[in-house]
Amino acid sequence: MDINDLKRNSAAAAEGQWISDIPDLGDVRLRVRGLSSPKVIALRSRKERAVPRKERLRDGSLAPEAAILISGEVLHEAVLLDWDGITSGGKPVKYDPKLAAEWCTNPDFSDFANAVAWAALVVDRGKAEETGDLAGN
Repeated sequence: MDINDLKRNSAAAAEGQWISDIPDLGDVRLRVRGLSSPKVIALRSRKERAVPRKERLRDGSLAPEAAILISGEVLHEAVLLDWDGITSGGKPVKYDPKLAAEWCTNPDFSDFANAVAWAALVVDRGKAEETGDLAGN
């Protein structure tokens, strides 16, 4: 195996990339940072440290509810940067941080949050360029 096959573009993961062909999202494109970007890691770490003892398990790890909430908050505060192709009642929905917060933290929109996380993993793996997802940047 060539070591260059394992190399990824960490700067692109930190800046964010447009990802398309997201399972079950049709024509929607998301501009996301990778989950391994320094900004995402720092935010997650800061939020996890701030969780009070009552929201932790006996071993000190986060209770599932706290972990889920933090994951959603990190997705909308640091991972999701923009979207394209989302509609409501047939009308385009412009990117809005308040909507992003709702869709990334509300369990009723867990499919959207999962799509954001999936796109972030594509960026982390450096596969965006291979699938032509940078077109239209």
